[in-house]
Amino acid sequence: MAGVSARAALLAAMGGLAGGGGPQGADVDLAKAVPPADGGWSGRRVGEVLDVASIERIVLLKALTSTTAAHDLANIRRILGAAAARPFEGPAPKALLGAWPEESVWDAVIVAGDGRIFGFSADARRACLRAADGRSGCFGTPAPAVD
Repeated sequence: MAGVSARAALLAAMGGLAGGGGPQGADVDLAKAVPPADGGWSGRRVGEVLDVASIERIVLLKALTSTTAAHDLANIRRILGAAAARPFEGPAPKALLGAWPEESVWDAVIVAGDGRIFGFSADARRACLRAADGRSGCFGTPAPAVD
């Protein structure tokens, strides 16, 4: 239960970084935002919703890897960049962050340069984004880079 309150505090703090304004105006809801009736990001491509070049900050909440945080953060950017032309396949699970407690490799909060905030979660098969306005989508994760 402590993890939930820690996430809530982190998300509120991230909203303050991006949104300014008073305490309530800075809060960001990635958990209970109501999806729009128009289907959200159906028919759109990942890069149309979030251009990897517009990412100002990534806050890594979970990484089930044996590598460094810098490598994990680079992998999140790589996944989003490589998937830019991919269409969203459907909406994200209702509880995006922590939705796959045993399967997800990364959970993160992404802050774009224009102030938009996204929840991000990925496993070996798919990655999902959720915005504060309730729009969400999942896409197949690109194959790992070969060194």
